[in-house]
Amino acid sequence: MSTQTTASNASTAQPTLYTHAKRRFADAWLTPGVRQTTQLLLILTLFAGSAMGQTDVGNIYCNTAVEDGVNVVFGALAGLGLPATMVFVGRSGLSYMRASGNPNQQNEARRDLILSLVGLGVVVLAIVAPELITKFGDNVGFGFSDCVTPF
Repeated sequence: MSTQTTASNASTAQPTLYTHAKRRFADAWLTPGVRQTTQLLLILTLFAGSAMGQTDVGNIYCNTAVEDGVNVVFGALAGLGLPATMVFVGRSGLSYMRASGNPNQQNEARRDLILSLVGLGVVVLAIVAPELITKFGDNVGFGFSDCVTPF
């Protein structure tokens, strides 16, 4: 008889444990973070499959408006961005040198100089980044098409 009571206790404990686990899983699934993470992973899986089938990423953009747009945007960035940031760096450097005694002017000129240097760094990084990404891709085993490499 003791064997039957142990078996009946085990059979009643299992549905309770299963129900508890099912309820905890449902509660965890209802949190926004878990749901958004799962959706993001599903979207990445969906789009990564088609990208992994290509040997050169970007071949579909050759001889299209996207290729022309990439060349125009990066050409404008290099042609206008570098001289503009150099002018702002020079102007803020001069204003920093002129504000020798006034701490408010020094702080404002220092802030402008730092922001100008950050802008210069962003422009230089935007120019150098495609080459770095291409080199990294060649080392990892995938390449980018020549038509979407701006420089």
